[in-house]
Amino acid sequence: MNKNRSTIYREIKRNKASEIYTAKDAQFSREINNQKSHLNETKNYQNFIQYLYSNFSKKYSSIDICVFKAKQFGINTPTTKTAYNWINTNQLKIKPKHLLRPRLWWDKSSKYNEPFKKIANLNSIPISFRPKWINNRSEFGHYEVDLIVGEKNSGYILTLVERLTRKAFAIKLKNRTMKHTNEKFLELINKKNIMLKSITKDNGMEFNLLHEITNKINVKLYTCNTYASCERGTNENFNGLMRREYPKSTNFSNLNDDTINSLLSQINKMSRITA
Repeated sequence: MNKNRSTIYREIKRNKASEIYTAKDAQFSREINNQKSHLNETKNYQNFIQYLYSNFSKKYSSIDICVFKAKQFGINTPTTKTAYNWINTNQLKIKPKHLLRPRLWWDKSSKYNEPFKKIANLNSIPISFRPKWINNRSEFGHYEVDLIVGEKNSGYILTLVERLTRKAFAIKLKNRTMKHTNEKFLELINKKNIMLKSITKDNGMEFNLLHEITNKINVKLYTCNTYASCERGTNENFNGLMRREYPKSTNFSNLNDDTINSLLSQINKMSRITA
């Protein structure tokens, strides 16, 4: 059986019924004990649960934020993972459908988890060569750039997020041509007086001429690997916050910079847990 003798002895002693051990009875006993171990697991966290019900907001106060703030108030608090487990197993009034981003499971052996192939880009530096002081967010002035697309290409929002502070800037684009993207990018950094040390972009064609700007202002330009948006995690998370107000079904035709800046101000003031 490839099991230690003591392990087998304990299994028989724990699960035998009427002096006879059967696999069926042992499995039934295990399932009952497993259910009991989770029974009333929330009993010791009633103050936290009431705090969660009062403060959870799908858009602006996530489970993570509620757990973090509850700890600051001295409330007996479970781990964030435990709180999510309660929700996903329907132990709370808050259900998975109430979460902004229901947590998904995936097959670790999926072909999509294979290392991404590096594609040469003569006009920028591969992200694998980005220095440690940028990666570990120890220096101000390093940004990530991306584009949010409206429904049926009805408009675009160029987003620029600083890695250390997570402060974000944005501006609306009429189209995503390389020329127009460069024009609006210049307008944004000049209007907001943004001091850049480096920019990290993805492989979107709209950024293929961005090097023309970075070369002139002596700013390093880094490019992520193909299909690796996680390498711009700061910007991706910010875009997710923007999408709370502007879901993918949103038409951007009537959207203006004043409306965008109003939302930006609200997001930049939000309580967020940063690593």
